[in-house]
Amino acid sequence: MTYEVGDVLWIIHKDRPGLVAYRVIEEITKKTLEGEVVQYLVLPATPKPKQVKLESINGRIFQSKEEAKEALLENATKAIDTIVEKTQRLVDTMFFSKQPKTKPALTPEVNPKEETLKPGYQWVQMEDGSQVQVKLPEIMK
Repeated sequence: MTYEVGDVLWIIHKDRPGLVAYRVIEEITKKTLEGEVVQYLVLPATPKPKQVKLESINGRIFQSKEEAKEALLENATKAIDTIVEKTQRLVDTMFFSKQPKTKPALTPEVNPKEETLKPGYQWVQMEDGSQVQVKLPEIMK
């Protein structure tokens, strides 16, 4: 893309959040055996500006603040949508799971398909329907 000296470029940085405006302060054209190369030096609109090569900036370049604003709003909307979707999945999983939440059985049930019951243990049915052998204290028997 080509720019003119004096143009203001609006850049959304990829390596850190935020929007910074830069002004093109110099256009450098190099002619080599491989062809012409155009570089731009820009100056940021920051309290301690330091000129940098435009190509060294890792970000999305916009030529108007309106375009930059629209891109920022799209980024924010996507981030918010992701947060809402993630939270909705948690709500569905935690509150409206397809498998009804049940309390563990207080009375042990024997599952004939399982191994034989160890001495001193009892069968207890878990929330997910599986059965485990548990050694209950004498007080609970």
